[in-house]
Amino acid sequence: SHAYVDGSCLYFTFAARPPAEERDTFYIDAWEAGTTSALGAGASLSHHHGVGLNRSRFLRDALGAGAHDVLQTLKDSLDPNGILNPGKLELNDPFGPPDWP
Repeated sequence: SHAYVDGSCLYFTFAARPPAEERDTFYIDAWEAGTTSALGAGASLSHHHGVGLNRSRFLRDALGAGAHDVLQTLKDSLDPNGILNPGKLELNDPFGPPDWP
């Protein structure tokens, strides 16, 4: 749906009907499989829509540990109390981990 000089952005929609008691697990597992496969093939985690809580758990893998550590250092320096966007980007959160997954 989006074309860029260095690649494109493709959107996919998946449909399934797992039993009601398995919906949350199915949803998380589908995201895990799709995102892990895409990153393994060299895709980026996101483009202009951001990462959000769902995909933030993949950010360290997407950026690499060194880049993620730099991001954490910047966050710690600019927001020493950790009150801005807590639980985002798989960064340390004084309020505890996000309620996902």
